[in-house]
Amino acid sequence: MGHIITKLKHLEKSSPESEVELSSKSEEPTRSDLHTLIGKYQAEGHKIQINVLSLDGGGTRGHMSIKVLCQLITEIYLPDIKEFDPDNQEHKKLFVQGQSEFTDEFDYFVGTSTGGLIAFCLAIKHDLFNIKEIYEDAKRYFKSQWFTYFGPLDRDKYDPTPIYNKIDEIIGTIKLKNGKRLTAEDATLLDIHNLLNPNCTINDDTSELHRQYHSKWLEFVDDLSNPSCIQREKVLLITAYNTTTDSMTIFNTSYAEHWGYRIADVLKATMAAPTFFRPCTMYKRKKVNNHFERDSNDETFIDGGVFANDPELAALWVIRMQWKKPVNYRLLSIGTGCYNAKVSVDNWKGGYLFWLLQQPRGLLVNMLMDSTRSLTETVMNNLAKFDNIKRIKFNYKLKEPMELDDPNFAKVFNNEWEYLKTGDDFNALLYFYKKYIEKKQK
Repeated sequence: MGHIITKLKHLEKSSPESEVELSSKSEEPTRSDLHTLIGKYQAEGHKIQINVLSLDGGGTRGHMSIKVLCQLITEIYLPDIKEFDPDNQEHKKLFVQGQSEFTDEFDYFVGTSTGGLIAFCLAIKHDLFNIKEIYEDAKRYFKSQWFTYFGPLDRDKYDPTPIYNKIDEIIGTIKLKNGKRLTAEDATLLDIHNLLNPNCTINDDTSELHRQYHSKWLEFVDDLSNPSCIQREKVLLITAYNTTTDSMTIFNTSYAEHWGYRIADVLKATMAAPTFFRPCTMYKRKKVNNHFERDSNDETFIDGGVFANDPELAALWVIRMQWKKPVNYRLLSIGTGCYNAKVSVDNWKGGYLFWLLQQPRGLLVNMLMDSTRSLTETVMNNLAKFDNIKRIKFNYKLKEPMELDDPNFAKVFNNEWEYLKTGDDFNALLYFYKKYIEKKQK
């Protein structure tokens, strides 16, 4: 499409008032021909629907996302089971099958921080009940370092080893179509691309053809009549902030420049919340004679929540870049709870102690998260007024401030969930999924 626009501009500049006259033998297109091609190209987008699952960051509050997703899956795909029992092997087997059908409906899985880990697990079809323990047994995974007992004044608060080990364990369960078992040590974003797209397996990440097709010029299509485009792929997007280049990063399994990063590093980077976990230093790799070699300098990343705790807008931008033409977006987004952190000038003190340690604890973090959430909500709600965007955001308004590492969040939310799962908000989520996401008629 780019060369058509360039040609049209050239014609407009050379003959702005009248149609360029061409002989009957000329193969050059007229201005009308080019306008027709552009119109046809744009119209093709109205036939395309892209389903997106977006999951917010939020530390232990990621339990909310797990709980909502599990309820959604059981109600839609296990309607005959009145009381789901996760310890019942038959129920568990049916749930795994239902989760697989649920994830099949989405084209993009998008996540930040804890939402990045959950999005990854959904994309690779890893049993959600296996990662619930991270949130229900939070003290095991958010284990304070002994020298931060009185608070993370000059050290990161938590030892990342337990959560790192869990990430490595999950990656170790992945088996590719060719029988290859992945490990955290060698699994790259290219491996995840191949897992998500078994009919579009790329074995040579140095191939200039593959890298060109999956560069910034990539364009997805459903109709392969255009040889310069790539057929629709399933894509995993995970946010992190690159402190080395001072720039945001949206790791993308369909972007060749990201294929050399290890998925374990990407997951650890998106969860590297400042003051909680140490930053993640990583580099790209390339395979030479079946061995990995360094292919870039070190880069240090921190939690993507510092710029996109709700990654919806980031996802919308990436999808627009990868599809080029306007398409129909269907976005299902799940939050991790929000709290209206009110600030009063009465008895105002200010300073580090007030913002970081004064009750309610976590005031500054909650306010920063809610301010970016407000931006995303405002923009997305207005974009959803256009016919080609349908979007729902499910979130939970916290009754009291809860820090991102609060080990009691699962218990508090479980009690509230008994009421919330029968409420209007969850019923609206069910309706949205069945009407706008689900492609198969049950």
